[in-house]
Amino acid sequence: MKYKINDKVLVKSFAKSNVKVKLINRYSPKKGELGVDGWDAIIYDPEDVRKLIKEGVPYEKNEKPKVWVFDFHIIKKIS
Repeated sequence: MKYKINDKVLVKSFAKSNVKVKLINRYSPKKGELGVDGWDAIIYDPEDVRKLIKEGVPYEKNEKPKVWVFDFHIIKKIS
């Protein structure tokens, strides 16, 4: 499935939890360049931010953090 800017997706974080993010910008390295495919995204659900704080991620309680999402971390599109 192809994803596009502004899609909301469920992703597996490195901090153990699944979190909901909104995709904001796509990156794909050009042929011959180093890098990986992925997205800039925003964690938009305050409950997900609180969950990550409990797992030790240094976010502020009311923050909507901008994060990097590898393609392989995307579980599914959500509505």
